[in-house]
Amino acid sequence: MRNIWLLLAFIGAVSISTFTSAKSVYQTNVYQTSDIALLDNRFRVDYGIKKITFIIARERFSKAVILVRPDGSKVYIWDKSDRVHWIEGKEHDIITIENPMPGPWQALGKIQGDNRIQLLSDVQLQVTRLPIQLYSGERLKVSGELHHLKKRLNATYLRDTELIMTAYGYNRAEDENFNFTSQELAKFNDKGVFYDEVPEDGIFTTFLQLDLATGKYKFEVAVKNNAFTRSFNQDVVIFPRPIKTQMLPLLVDNDPQLKLTFDVEELQPESIVIKGSLASVNGGPRDSFIIYGEANMSEQLYTFERPTHIGGYNIELVLFATTKAGREITINMPSEAFVIPKPIIIDSALIPIATASQANATDEIADGLEASENEWNLLLWVVGSLLTLLILAVAILFCIKFWQKRKFEKVISNKMDADINTPEPLSTNDGTNMMTDLDLNSLDK
Repeated sequence: MRNIWLLLAFIGAVSISTFTSAKSVYQTNVYQTSDIALLDNRFRVDYGIKKITFIIARERFSKAVILVRPDGSKVYIWDKSDRVHWIEGKEHDIITIENPMPGPWQALGKIQGDNRIQLLSDVQLQVTRLPIQLYSGERLKVSGELHHLKKRLNATYLRDTELIMTAYGYNRAEDENFNFTSQELAKFNDKGVFYDEVPEDGIFTTFLQLDLATGKYKFEVAVKNNAFTRSFNQDVVIFPRPIKTQMLPLLVDNDPQLKLTFDVEELQPESIVIKGSLASVNGGPRDSFIIYGEANMSEQLYTFERPTHIGGYNIELVLFATTKAGREITINMPSEAFVIPKPIIIDSALIPIATASQANATDEIADGLEASENEWNLLLWVVGSLLTLLILAVAILFCIKFWQKRKFEKVISNKMDADINTPEPLSTNDGTNMMTDLDLNSLDK
């Protein structure tokens, strides 16, 4: 489903761009597949070109550009000729010339921006079209041919010809490759070496390694020699790898384990084959292994036999699979690594010395702790004794005061009883004398 939506979105974008470029002459980001970049405002026209169109951007509201022919004569906007057709805009000039003079041409004016040339010629470049959706790390075989009057040119005409593929970024803020400008990806050859099948048969071949960040790119294949220049352009979108790998933490005496997570929305799990190799970073032979995917499986653990030698180890992985759309893909995966640590070995001769030292240290610590404990116990005993004496003194004082109070109350009670039992009132002097006879100090005895 994701691939279908991607295809519909791309077709819609291309349709809108094509319609807009046909409607307006101010679109600078719409490229035909055969457009050629106009570098340094110069371009060589070869004898096979029947019609050439210059699409030139200049400063806004500046004067129209001037074209200089190889013989030095100039082409102005006011030139009226059946062979020259000129469309002037606020920021662009589109000049079409039929049967242009062969040789180097030049453009003069306040030129800026992304300028290009469209050719109608009997010499055409044909390149294998890349899939719309590519993956980071993917490997592709690409071929290109030059045709003259629909016939492939051979080595006689192409002896000094060179094909180069270059990637250009669109600098979209939502893409990972936002800061990408350009990078040469590969050079084609027709010498029967590497991935080229037959030498000097006119079919140029290269093997493309897409070590690029995800995002949208413009891929250009340019043919250059001393006689002519041709170009092929194509927009592609690079997606993240449809498989993720992770080395699990290596525990003591355990075997290393590699975790693989598959994007089952992109790949057919049963088609997955991963070819890998394991080797020490210090050199030595590489041990190869194969991992097979299974239907309806999105995760898999692969266990390696624990190496006997200590040190770091590196794992190289290459993915072979079939996408849900039926395309066969080959992807270089990021390398993984793990380390076998050096075991800790204790010299047995040092164990008695260490044991004796530890015993002495333990005794010293124990003595220190015992002395501290004795001092603390003595302090607690002194404080406890003082508190006990204080509590005892308070208790004795409380008992004395309580006894005095009870004795005083008893004396007052006896006196009151005696007064009640007396038949005649006592005189004032007698009462005074009796109160005088009451010695209150006797309460303290």
